[in-house]
Amino acid sequence: MAILEQEFYDKVIEMGKKAVVEYKNNNFDTWEDYAEKGWELFPEPKYNWNQAYNYAKMAFKNNFAQKRFEQSEKWLNRMIEDNNINHSYDGEIEFKIGMYKFETKALEDAYKKFREAVRQSGNNHYRYFADEDKKYLEFYKNQKKLEDKK
Repeated sequence: MAILEQEFYDKVIEMGKKAVVEYKNNNFDTWEDYAEKGWELFPEPKYNWNQAYNYAKMAFKNNFAQKRFEQSEKWLNRMIEDNNINHSYDGEIEFKIGMYKFETKALEDAYKKFREAVRQSGNNHYRYFADEDKKYLEFYKNQKKLEDKK
């Protein structure tokens, strides 16, 4: 993946800073507008740029924190598309999908994604659970116990 030229990246950062101000002021619709404008500044194809994945991840995280699941899904799909193109299989995407599925009550899918994230994480199986709400790890471990009993 390429790194965006500084001139373009500065414009993205400018929109990102405006978005952060709006987010901190709880103006989530305005925040989303600025985040989207920043996304549009990435040259096509957007998924060629290292910064695009992290930008989408930040937007997913902020929307998810506010339980804005429709917006979260849009940014998550951007992360997924980037991940599919760039083949970064370390479990992060699966974990984020698992969180999303858990919160939208698709619990069977959530467990499958958490299980895949753990598998892909190699020796550090629970690393993605560490900085998130403990409910995700509790859910995963309880479902795993049920699966193991089958």
